[in-house]
Amino acid sequence: LEQQILHRDSLSKYINKNKVILVDVTADWCVTCQFNKITTLNSKSLINFINENEVVTLRADWTNKNNEIFEYIKRFNRYGIPVNIIYGPNNKNGILLPEIISKDTVMNELIKVNSNND
Repeated sequence: LEQQILHRDSLSKYINKNKVILVDVTADWCVTCQFNKITTLNSKSLINFINENEVVTLRADWTNKNNEIFEYIKRFNRYGIPVNIIYGPNNKNGILLPEIISKDTVMNELIKVNSNND
């Protein structure tokens, strides 16, 4: 999965452009993060879905813990990782996904934040 580094400015820019965004907060030492990568984030079907729907993927690497990322996840009442958040035209505040994610969960939420029917 090709991911850009998460920065506050880039996130705001994509939200303002009504892009669909998948944020992955991860770390090398996070076992659940690695599990999510293997089962979901790096799966062919999800990568194809992301490419076909022009989803922006942003990664925040918390391997060497830093305060900016901690402040970001704290806004979602999370104090540890993994944290995966989806933004889109229908939800500019972000939807927090469960800690263990599935391809179906991710795809359904990506569709939801981008759909025109309420």
